[in-house]
Amino acid sequence: MTAVDILGYVASVLAAASLMMKSVLRLRLVSLAGAIAFSIYGFLLNSVPITALNVLIVFINLYFIIQMLTHKTYFRLLEVDRKSSYLKSFLEFYREDIARFFPRFEYDPERTEMAYLILRDLLPVGLFITERDASGRSVVELDYVIPGYRDLKAGQFLYRELAQRLPARGVTRLYSVPGSEHHHAYLRRMGFTPQGDKDKVKLYARELVG
Repeated sequence: MTAVDILGYVASVLAAASLMMKSVLRLRLVSLAGAIAFSIYGFLLNSVPITALNVLIVFINLYFIIQMLTHKTYFRLLEVDRKSSYLKSFLEFYREDIARFFPRFEYDPERTEMAYLILRDLLPVGLFITERDASGRSVVELDYVIPGYRDLKAGQFLYRELAQRLPARGVTRLYSVPGSEHHHAYLRRMGFTPQGDKDKVKLYARELVG
């Protein structure tokens, strides 16, 4: 197998992988890498159709990536009634995906302290729910963003907005129980710090004031 053959296989894998991406931005980036590889592959084979087509795809991907990175996204945090029928429908529709990240989550409107929908360009892309534990602490039970919008922008907006809203309601600190390793990393990026034994973290906290 020659180096050119290997390049062709790599380009094919990248093209196929791009089709499995849920994030549109990630899809474009992987597709861009695949098109660049195919362009080089076509050039080495002296194939004008392969080269020309994939150079075109490179520019198309670059155009849309620049559009996505420079587009000003509109976010809004909308508090919803704990017994809202839309809230129940949202939880039911995304039930299986939510269970992947929050396997212990069970919605109980009677225990719920706050429920917020995260709107992105007026589309409901996320849901944030807290409960009060026995010690009176506000614990994040759900911080969920739907597939295709998990680029951290929603989370960054969420916690900036909560830091402005919640202190007036007497909530100056949020707690969260981590799940997967990915969740640990997410909490740290959102400004949470581990509590207790750092080798066996069972709880994170985030100050909303100061």
